[in-house]
Amino acid sequence: MIDGGMGVDIATIVQNIAEAEVVTLHFPMLRQTLLLDSRCDKQEGPLVTVVPMVNNSAERLASLRRLRPRFERPHSLSMIAWPSTVECLRREGVWDAVLARLADSGDPQAVAAAERTLARLRALELIEIRQVIVGMEYRTVWGRAGAGDHTNRTP
Repeated sequence: MIDGGMGVDIATIVQNIAEAEVVTLHFPMLRQTLLLDSRCDKQEGPLVTVVPMVNNSAERLASLRRLRPRFERPHSLSMIAWPSTVECLRREGVWDAVLARLADSGDPQAVAAAERTLARLRALELIEIRQVIVGMEYRTVWGRAGAGDHTNRTP
């Protein structure tokens, strides 16, 4: 069980990371996706980056074609919604699976790139949390007490 009581099958997620050529972990609150493309050759290593969320697998495949035009369509694509925090990836062992998959590629820069990507996700999450707290891009359900907004009071 992870944050907020949302049940997620961690073992299945770890298995997908180990087996799928391309894995996406969607962070709905951030409207961003962690993209892990394990395909590599002598000229290009695996890719781990943050990309905007898409609506479906067809859009993701199209974005992959733009990002990695030298590679054919992936044989397997796993799209995973991650309903919790970035830190929870590490706490639940999912991030270790990502690092292991990249280490298996033999590209020494891949793990360092992954850590930079995780830092970027954390930064995006902190920005989003700040926006929630100060009300930027979010609307409250209730008016502020004593702020002159009496629309939520009953007569």
